[in-house]
Amino acid sequence: MKVTLNKSEILIFKGATISDLVLAYSERSFKMFKKGKLCVYDRFGNLTEADGPVYEGQMFFLKRAE
Repeated sequence: MKVTLNKSEILIFKGATISDLVLAYSERSFKMFKKGKLCVYDRFGNLTEADGPVYEGQMFFLKRAE
């Protein structure tokens, strides 16, 4: 399925989580995400959980933790 993260289209397997999406996007970003230095927000600006589900066509943004 196709999901967008920071304007990059990522092809990922069905049943993937936010963590899986970040890892598919960038290993470096994944390490920072796991350390709490980066957070993932949905297209409405809501903070997501690492184990949250990912669905076809969703859009997410990876930003520095505040």
